[in-house]
Amino acid sequence: MTETAEHTSTTGTATPVAQAAGADRDVRELVEDAVGAVGRAGVTSAAGVADAVEGAGRSLARRVVSGALTQPRAVPDRKRLAEALAERPATPFLASGTAAAVASRILRRVGPLRFMTRRMPAFLLASAVPAFVASVQRGADELGLVASHLAGRARAEGIEPDPERLRRVAVQVATGAPVDPEVEPRHGPLAVRWLRRAARAVMPFSSGVATADPEGLARAAVGVDVRSLAPR
Repeated sequence: MTETAEHTSTTGTATPVAQAAGADRDVRELVEDAVGAVGRAGVTSAAGVADAVEGAGRSLARRVVSGALTQPRAVPDRKRLAEALAERPATPFLASGTAAAVASRILRRVGPLRFMTRRMPAFLLASAVPAFVASVQRGADELGLVASHLAGRARAEGIEPDPERLRRVAVQVATGAPVDPEVEPRHGPLAVRWLRRAARAVMPFSSGVATADPEGLARAAVGVDVRSLAPR
């Protein structure tokens, strides 16, 4: 995908508008990489898709954590964090122009005939991609809430979190992996979870792209020792 220059503030950091635009690009790239992997090479395993979206997932996580450090959400405790995670997405992305544009780009990259031969008709792709976009956007929001909570607690203790350590821990919390800021987590499996949620979201009587276990995710975040986020 073609990247455009981001506007920066006088301090050299990306402005909120630029951060939002960059995150939107990262969401689109992640969805394109996931669906494109299936169409180009017939990759259907979770591991194969996770490998295909690892880079895009890491880029999205870095951008989301950067936003949480510059403009953190007010989620100082478990109750507030759980409430924020339990909120339904404010914007119905399922019919958005962004999602339609992603579907169109994927069809151009991969080709509708390849999807047809793998029993993924173009019309099905067009209806599923908006759900993928919505779920990844919601996943990024979840990650941002966790990062905001951790950053707020760390700063309350006089610690300015290291961005990379914060990213690693936020991803580990979101995936349920053991928390260790020294260990680089995989981002692809987290993205696969978001995509699976999207597949369920298009089914009747589903809960859409809402966070599955907001209380559990909040408890996991509250259990992190934020002293581990200090720069080493």
